[in-house]
Amino acid sequence: MNDKYWHVDLKNKTIVLIYMLYFGDMVSISPFLEVLRRAAEGSKIILVMDSRFQESVKYNPHIDEVIPFDRHGREKGMAATWKLGKKIGALHPDILLTLHGTARTTLMALAMHPKHWGGEEGTRIDSFLMDWPMTIETYNSHAVDKYLKVLERLGVKDLHHSGMRTFTSPLWDQKAEEFYASKGIGRDDRLVGISVGSSTAEKNWPAEKYGQTADYFADKGMIPVFFGVPSELALIRKATAVMKSKRYIIAAGELSMGEFMAAAGRCSLAFTNDSGPMYVFDSRGVPTIAMFGPSNAKFHHPLGPCSEAISSWDMPMGPEHVNKTIASGKYTPVSEISVEEVIHAGEKALRKAENLKMRRK
Repeated sequence: MNDKYWHVDLKNKTIVLIYMLYFGDMVSISPFLEVLRRAAEGSKIILVMDSRFQESVKYNPHIDEVIPFDRHGREKGMAATWKLGKKIGALHPDILLTLHGTARTTLMALAMHPKHWGGEEGTRIDSFLMDWPMTIETYNSHAVDKYLKVLERLGVKDLHHSGMRTFTSPLWDQKAEEFYASKGIGRDDRLVGISVGSSTAEKNWPAEKYGQTADYFADKGMIPVFFGVPSELALIRKATAVMKSKRYIIAAGELSMGEFMAAAGRCSLAFTNDSGPMYVFDSRGVPTIAMFGPSNAKFHHPLGPCSEAISSWDMPMGPEHVNKTIASGKYTPVSEISVEEVIHAGEKALRKAENLKMRRK
């Protein structure tokens, strides 16, 4: 692992970041963006990202420009990658940082020809071309911290931040309120957000257990709101089928990404798998209980003061990617987490949130 440190002047520069991962990943770099903005006074910060998730950072005040890239559609080929790199190169970038290196980021960097290039290598040739090559995926720290380490290696001393944050707009806030109003939800109603899906089936806590958990909090006077994408509706139906209470809302497929972020902030409590919505709830200040199985809670747990990760096993620190862990079969399934344990964590989170609220008055 390359632990070399540099002293880089980040001020009054054009800084390009390439980071083309997923929804939750875009939320996890929000502390990095906050610290970079503070350290890079007078600089223009440009983020190149997957076009599918651009709403996640559209109103982030720490970014000056977002350049979306359709890496799974019409722009996925090498020619389109080179073309975009040349286009960005016309902006005369002073600094390029690749936060997740791939062959695509190497090609784009070569076309861009920045004055200085650092970050994670995408191919073996990168280390010969980079000014500041570094290992980012260290598997020994939280996702937020590994990106802050990039700035530390570039000489940034002040790494304090406000935690993971997402930013909405008045229009998204209005659309979320209109959605709730259309379902008979008032401003005084207490909502419990639930996200039953994730990118990988093995990461999903059983839908029926989500239903039992939702029922418990519905009995306490809260209204469960099931968020998600249309493909998760079958899981949501499994969850609601075991519920005794019929007062719940299905929001899956009803909201855009930005509207979901706004609607999530209305919740008093949330239950999720290790997923993008977990990071969103946590970033909106919602006490979040997240269930982990094959993925490692040590690296991806929510950060909020009232949030908690519940893991089905004590996964060791190490280089195992979740897909390798799943393939090995050497883990305790997330289904082993009990409903009672999750409910207890939810009750504790609500008490902590109430205590924090009282102390702030």
